[in-house]
Order: sequence, then C-alpha cells, then structure tokens
Amino acid sequence: MIRIGVAGTGFGARVQIPGFLKLDGVEVSAVMSGGRLENARRVASDFKIKNVCASFEELLQVPGLDAVSIATPPYQHRDLTLQALAAGKHVLCEKPMATNLEEARQMLEAARRSGLVAMIDHEFRYVPARAFASELIQQGWLGQLISANVTMLSGSSADPVVRPWNWLFDREAGGGFLGALGSHYIDALRGWFGEIAAVSAEIDTVVKSRYLPNSNEMRAVTADDSFVLLCRFARGGTAIINVSVVVPFGNGERIELYGSRGALILDNEGRIYCGRVGEDRLQLLQIPSRFTGGPSSGDQRLRPFVTLAGDFLEAIRRVKAAGNLPESQLTPSFRDGYKVQQVIEAARQSAETKCWVSLPPL
Repeated sequence: MIRIGVAGTGFGARVQIPGFLKLDGVEVSAVMSGGRLENARRVASDFKIKNVCASFEELLQVPGLDAVSIATPPYQHRDLTLQALAAGKHVLCEKPMATNLEEARQMLEAARRSGLVAMIDHEFRYVPARAFASELIQQGWLGQLISANVTMLSGSSADPVVRPWNWLFDREAGGGFLGALGSHYIDALRGWFGEIAAVSAEIDTVVKSRYLPNSNEMRAVTADDSFVLLCRFARGGTAIINVSVVVPFGNGERIELYGSRGALILDNEGRIYCGRVGEDRLQLLQIPSRFTGGPSSGDQRLRPFVTLAGDFLEAIRRVKAAGNLPESQLTPSFRDGYKVQQVIEAARQSAETKCWVSLPPL
C-alpha cells in the first residue's frame, strides 16, 4: 500500500483525491489546505481521510507516508517540494512547476540528488485525443512538422464579479494563464515535436482589476489573461499558441497540426480529424478504447489525472523494488517541468524586450 498526503484543497479535492481513490494499492492518508484548516477538515470528512494537518510539516510527519501531491498555488511549490524530498517523500507537483526558472532549477537539482520519484502533473497529456495524436505523430503519421496552431478562446474570466480576484490573478503568486494553460500546451508541443529553440510572445492583462470575493472592493490584476506565443522548434517547424480567457463568444480549444504528410485537427469536443497528402477532405478518426477508458463522470480532468497518477504510483513501486529509476523513465518528469518553465520565462522576456528569445539547452 502506498500512502499519499495531499497538500491543497482546491484542485486537490476536486480532482486529485478522487483520482487517487479510483486506483488500487493507494491510500490518501493525510490532507492539508494551503489556506484555512476548516477546508482540510471538510475534505477529510468528505473522503474519509484519517489525518487533517494544519501545516505541511505536520503532514510530512504522518506515520508511514510514502509520497505527497502538491496542489497548492505555484508560489509554494519550491519550498514544499524541497521539504518533501528532504523528508524522503516522493513528489507529484502541480503545474506550472514554479514561479520562475531559478525555483524550478532548485527543485530539479534536489529531485536528482534524492533518487526519489518526482513528477509534474501535466495530466492533459492523457486527454484521449491528445494521447492518440501523440501515438500517431510518433508513428510518423504527420511527417515533418510544418506548422501547429493552438487556440483557446473563452470568456470564462471576462466578468470580474463572476471570476473574482484570487491567486490566479497575482503574478507574484505564480498566477496568470501563460502558466495555468500555456504550460499544458507547451508540454504537449514539446512531447510531439521536440525541444523549442526560440520564442516570441505578446502577453496582456485585459481585465485590469477584479472584485475581492464577497466584497465591493477591487484589487489590481498583475497576471496575464491573454497571450500569443510563437515557437520555433529545434527540429524544424513552428507553432502559434493563442490564448485568452476574456473574449466574448470564444469558441474554446482547437489544435491544428500540419506536417509534410498530412494534418491532424483536435476540436473542442474531444474529436480528432485527419487528412493525408493526396486526400481531398478531413476524416473523423475513431479514438481507440485504450485511450478512453477510466472514469467519465464529474470533472473532465479526472480521467487523464487517473492515468498520470497510475504512472506515478507505478514509478514509486519500481523505486521501492529496485532502489532507483532513471529520470528518462519518469514522465512527466521534473526535467519536463523545468523545460516548460524555461519556455514560460523566455516568453516573458520576449514580451518585455519585443525580441525573439533563444532557449539554452538544459
């Protein structure tokens, strides 16, 4: 039995705890909230978790704890990760990995020194259409990448009353949608087409202030709600990521991938269309059942998280059995998280300087 403590009662309670509980051989033994203790008590009651912890230090001291899942805001990720690794606990850390590249570097180096399992929760890798697209790309279906076009246009955060101020709108806390959504798209594109060599970006905050929860007072927004990121890949080809969560009549997500042999289109309904050079139209592809199994009710992030959590638990079992596991066999690894953070930081630099920014190798 692998015993896990979960730090965070937002995404941790909505997705991670239910996800872990759908897997065999795991027990969620402890929970803590990054904010109020009563949140942890409520979540523990809902899921029958034995230990309610007032602090992360208390959580790490729960007897028999093997691992922690860190689902707190990004500004806490580095310190909690370093504490957990120093205490001999395996770590699953939410994305974005950190608030800046230096924090991510410290986390990566500590993970490598520890010999423990350290992974990043890029669960969207396991969304059925994306996972199937990854398989097709690995099989050479697209050929050489020519261009990728990723759009996510939504009005989900347009209203400052409906979406009031919280840490997501605070740059210093690690907020902003370049990190919240862009990190997922950067991770996907890296997985499909290899390392990103250079970026150019425009980053904007359209809604400048938001109401505090249950208040008439407003607070300035310091994090982005819209961005456009242009990427050039080391192996050739380019990608554009265009994201805004404050546009009226946004049509959601669409991913278009164009290569020398054909095209793959992933739409907002989870469907995937294909076309090969020489054909006259796109065809709807049936996604194989091996990508669509698992829980289908509730939060749409639950199914892909269960897949990733299963990989996390299996890696822990392998380390327990063999005593070591190469970083290359952990996915998404802390190295993956660092490389995504590197792109995010380069994008911010590009937006400030209005220049292309090249990415150094790790």
